[in-house]
Amino acid sequence: MSLKYKSKDSSDHIFKQIKDKADSYFAANKFHKNGNIFLWLKFTVLIILLAVVYYSLLHSQSFGQLLISYIFFGWIFLIAGINIGHDAAHGCVTGNKKIDNFLFQLIFGLQGLGGYMWQIRHNGSHHIFPNVYDNDTDLEMSPLVILNPKQKVHPFHKYQHIYAPFLYMFFSLIWIFYEDFIFLLRTDVANLKKVKVPAIEWMKLFFLKIIYIFMFLVLPFMSNSMPFITIIAAFFIMHFVISLFLAFTFFMSHHVMEVGYVHAEEKDHMIANSWLSHQITTTIDFNPESKIANFLFGGFNTHIAHHIFPDVSHIHYPALTKIIRETLEENHVTWYKSFTFFRGISSHLRHLKKTAEDILAEKKLSSSLDAV
Repeated sequence: MSLKYKSKDSSDHIFKQIKDKADSYFAANKFHKNGNIFLWLKFTVLIILLAVVYYSLLHSQSFGQLLISYIFFGWIFLIAGINIGHDAAHGCVTGNKKIDNFLFQLIFGLQGLGGYMWQIRHNGSHHIFPNVYDNDTDLEMSPLVILNPKQKVHPFHKYQHIYAPFLYMFFSLIWIFYEDFIFLLRTDVANLKKVKVPAIEWMKLFFLKIIYIFMFLVLPFMSNSMPFITIIAAFFIMHFVISLFLAFTFFMSHHVMEVGYVHAEEKDHMIANSWLSHQITTTIDFNPESKIANFLFGGFNTHIAHHIFPDVSHIHYPALTKIIRETLEENHVTWYKSFTFFRGISSHLRHLKKTAEDILAEKKLSSSLDAV
């Protein structure tokens, strides 16, 4: 039996109010839900910056220049992925499914990432059931970091808030060289059951890894006079830096003290909340009014708007966030929450600490009861 929500909207029809106001916003400004000129300007700026920094990377005269060029190249590429690639994965850059899918596959692929299963997991699991145990694929993390009480817990997990940032430094490397292959192998996870992976996707994945290694390692080595070990060192440091940025950006949107987690009711396989209240109370914004954050994070900082309107480009999220907040306030509802980026980091680490302590305490209590 598939999991369902009690209802789409709340009893006082808040979602309808938000949607009506959003429709008025698009109509009044003659906007489309897809990206507009501002998105394409952002894309153009990022491409120019990528070209400039990659030229510097290929013509570095010192380790310092090489390292800075690597870090900025990886970081700008990541920003392009978060902004353009993520929108394209939801089909809201151009609105043309084929073009958007090509952009998504290209931007992810050039960063060494396979997009096929990630897109299925992201759109078909996480967006439907965020923070629902056994139904959100994003809760299936490394066994070294637990977010799900059904994961196997060990005594060392009580220190996960201390060692997690060090593990996060390897986030992008693990994604590129390990998890992408696991994604294709493990097609039965959370609410996704027996996803069929075409053979062409395996071929594409191996081809993308070769392209990535050539672009990020081989070509820089061929173009510079520095030893290969120097290139490798700069490459790894780049990943350590961008991995921390990426990991905390991802995790603070859902896995912090201020949001909730849900168990589906076993009896009727139903989520007691409405779809709207669930999306808002399991998601949080950070620096939603900051123009810099809106430029860099591509909707991850206005993540509630993204979960309510996943088919709308992030360019519109600041306006939609204002609509959501005002509508909730008008209805005297306190679901909406936000904080700063750095407070989000702190909240995520405190959440890891509390999660481990709660699960270990429950395990200890269960063991004591069994012994009686």
